[in-house]
Amino acid sequence: MKHNYSAFTTRTLTSYRFLLLLWIALHRWTVFGESTNFCSRGNETPRPPFYRVALPRPTGRHSVGYLESVVIDRTRVDALNPRPDQPRRLPIGFWYPAVPTAAPKRRYVTDVREAVVLNSSGNGDQLGVGAFIETNGDNDAPVAKGCFPVLLFSPGFSSPFENYQVFAEQLASYGYVVIGVNHPGISAGLIVDGELYTAPGDFPVEKADSLNKIVMADLQSVFDQIRDGRALPSLVLGSSLDLGRVGVFGHSFGASAALRWAGATAGVRAAACLDGTIWGDDYLQGFNTQALMIRTSFSASVDASMEAAWSRLKKRSVLVTMPMTVHVTYGDFYWLNKVIFGPAVDAPDAGFGVNPSENVVFTRNLLVTYFNVTLKGAPAAELNNFLRNPSSRSYVSDFRFNR
Repeated sequence: MKHNYSAFTTRTLTSYRFLLLLWIALHRWTVFGESTNFCSRGNETPRPPFYRVALPRPTGRHSVGYLESVVIDRTRVDALNPRPDQPRRLPIGFWYPAVPTAAPKRRYVTDVREAVVLNSSGNGDQLGVGAFIETNGDNDAPVAKGCFPVLLFSPGFSSPFENYQVFAEQLASYGYVVIGVNHPGISAGLIVDGELYTAPGDFPVEKADSLNKIVMADLQSVFDQIRDGRALPSLVLGSSLDLGRVGVFGHSFGASAALRWAGATAGVRAAACLDGTIWGDDYLQGFNTQALMIRTSFSASVDASMEAAWSRLKKRSVLVTMPMTVHVTYGDFYWLNKVIFGPAVDAPDAGFGVNPSENVVFTRNLLVTYFNVTLKGAPAAELNNFLRNPSSRSYVSDFRFNR
């Protein structure tokens, strides 16, 4: 199976540069407190105010809690660390079913490590859009009673897991523990335990397979430390994790790593891939796993790898094409843009397709339905019925099961 690298590279560089610009905008803030205007620099005219927006409310019965930690894998030398002979350090975030609290909802941006990168480049004196996005999570909220399936998440190239909270919050509200994994040197610029990892530049097609294998190894490192308890902040979630029901999902570059890792890892029961080229050639042998594969119409026209991987999966899997979406539909990017540009992002020519927020809400509901079937024992017909529902036809042009 041969990739259409020319078409893919054009799409990838355009999308990832856009994501990186959003990430830079997200972390521009001032130490002098919040304001509805950009801070002026020198004699510059102050810029127009940001718009306040809220991520859509989760529809599950649970409130959402959030914790974060760092996994240190001392068995691996970090080839992407700017200093030699350092262990691999991985920032992780946990969204989980929580007991409701009266505390204010957490800020969209809570981790100042990324902000240091912007300060070093002279952008730290401007307020960032993250202060204007309302989330639905509570920091350090008590975990709800129960034992919940676990979902690992891997973000797209040059993007952090924090930019996918619309999915993480929804899944947590339905009784999943979602663990986002940042990949230093591959995700956006990070400072981890004092080490500065600069954000990548252009997408390195020639190194894609080797970098994807690093992401797969990162997922394995986190999975190993979840199982032995080292990755659990304050052990608050220890008895709440059902490690017999584990899945993984990812977007773009992370989608490829999620599928390949699930196919190679015992104990991972299902994967979901959000519009990502599948790198390497191991998928041509067929993975012994099941997957939900979601792609845009554009991806379907230029990249055969998702369909090739889906057709070879050895367990029942579904390939879904969403025509009114683009590569950056799958995450919080619509809301980040709306903070900056307001209602203009809802225009049909704004690059997000028709009803962009509704496409994202549909996708998060599809993820819940899929993982309910594959990890919670819901009838298989529920997924088929969800996709065949007349209301779904506004978002899905085609879906196919491989068996």
